Amino acid sequence: MKILTIIALFLFINSGIIENDCVDNVKIGMDITEFLQSKNGIYKVKEGTIKLEGDDYPIFNVYENSELIYAVEPNEAEKKVWRIWLYGKKFKTDIGIGVGNTLGDLKEKYTITEMSTAEGTVVISVQEIKVGFDLDTSQIPREWWNEIKMEELKNDLPINLIII
Repeated sequence: MKILTIIALFLFINSGIIENDCVDNVKIGMDITEFLQSKNGIYKVKEGTIKLEGDDYPIFNVYENSELIYAVEPNEAEKKVWRIWLYGKKFKTDIGIGVGNTLGDLKEKYTITEMSTAEGTVVISVQEIKVGFDLDTSQIPREWWNEIKMEELKNDLPINLIII
């Protein structure tokens, strides 16, 4: 019984940590049915769509106390978790970076390897963890988009989304 208690405690504590392929005990490649069964009693999960590059894709939005905390995008063909979109501040990397932190925080704690832009977004990739940190582009001046230089981004830009 003690072993089961320790395992349950570890899973509960670890569920708020963002990993390369997992958060809240939802793992990339997990069956959508298993995901839904594991979260329906804990959170409110609503099926919806997300528009990406002009097309609509199915998505499962996960709410806690009416707040959208994350969404699970399935691989349509295999009905498995393909991508996880983190919106809430509940989840952090093992060194404390999450939604609400800034580009400056990211630079301080991680090695930035790449910056990509698409559909008006700026996503930062780092060496230490395989997730994308999406910055709040509403605070980026229009002129920046002409040359798109990483060094011209202000350190106080907040992270508004993390993509696993």
